[in-house]
Amino acid sequence: MTQEVLCGLVGGKSIEWLRQIENGKRDVDKLSTIVAVAEALKIAPSELLPGPFRTTARATRSLGSAPEVVPEIQASMLRHDGIAGLLNLPNRPVSPEHLRRTVERAFVCSQTERWSDMAPLVPDMISDAWHLVRNAETDDERRQAFGLQALVYRVTSGMLDRLGESHLPWVAAERSMHAAEQTGDPLLIAGGAWRLAVVLRHAGRLTESTDVPVAAADALRHRLDHPEAYSVYGSLMLKGAVGAATLGDHKGVRDYLAEASRAAEVIGDRNDYWFAFGPTNVAIHRAWLSLELSDPAKAIELASFVPHDKLPRVLAERRTSHLITVAWAHYLKRQDREALDALTAAKAAAPEQLLFTRRVHVMLQGMLKRERRSIKSDLRAMAGFVGTVA
Repeated sequence: MTQEVLCGLVGGKSIEWLRQIENGKRDVDKLSTIVAVAEALKIAPSELLPGPFRTTARATRSLGSAPEVVPEIQASMLRHDGIAGLLNLPNRPVSPEHLRRTVERAFVCSQTERWSDMAPLVPDMISDAWHLVRNAETDDERRQAFGLQALVYRVTSGMLDRLGESHLPWVAAERSMHAAEQTGDPLLIAGGAWRLAVVLRHAGRLTESTDVPVAAADALRHRLDHPEAYSVYGSLMLKGAVGAATLGDHKGVRDYLAEASRAAEVIGDRNDYWFAFGPTNVAIHRAWLSLELSDPAKAIELASFVPHDKLPRVLAERRTSHLITVAWAHYLKRQDREALDALTAAKAAAPEQLLFTRRVHVMLQGMLKRERRSIKSDLRAMAGFVGTVA
């Protein structure tokens, strides 16, 4: 296939645009562009998506160590699945309350992006959840066990996703969904759909990443009679808006965002089911969506209205994600000082999030290439912290 033909198939891009990407002079900053190129080449988007990400440096011994636990997590996932019966694993009692406390601790780590603290918890959580399901004798015990297993795999999928694993987050998300379905709890099932939407998007399955959360939200419409239901419903609508933005569907973004906004107005800021849903999270998404729809100036304007500094410490991930969005918007406008200031604030809130966010590394690489004297010292210090080289 010639460059001219490929450019035509991905929306009439110029040959110079393609050459700049091939030479590393231009970043492909939108997932939809990667998917469009993959479709034109008749290959799976995963073949063009970046491989598992590994930070190349650590600030301290306590940061950046989570990837070292991934092989142990993978082994636990393998042992505690279909082959468990073949392995004849010895039975052992598990306290539901102990597992629940561990799951809660894991979600706190997730929402504060403390992956090096969370990772060591995961192998035993997977094992404990499996044994709890195996030991359940009554219907109530089974529902409780499957409910905890659904949460174990949901939080595990999120961590593995952040660490850049490609296959394991999908497996964990499917197991979370399966366990949730065994409970018959519509909110747990919807939470599983939310996580599936994330891994679908990261796998380049953009249409499904929109359809799944919207369908799950629609299934909750007749259950919106308490705050927890509104939280999950609104979170799913936000995920639908994310998928629509990735597809370039402006109307879908407006519609889903409006639904999320209405839900947020009803309940205010909450953290039901660890979704951190409410008006503040809607505002954070509104800025991100403008950026995804190629309007960094609008994103910067909207970001100025987000009261991220008022978010509780336990929601550090939300604050840091927002600041990374702000940094990326300034970076695209070549406002490197402002971008670096936003990254510095993000580092103060959740340093490990910077280590394991590819967009941060892309930004720093770009700024290092066009290094400006006024920010040289601060830029190199930040690049050294996250392990980025030009």
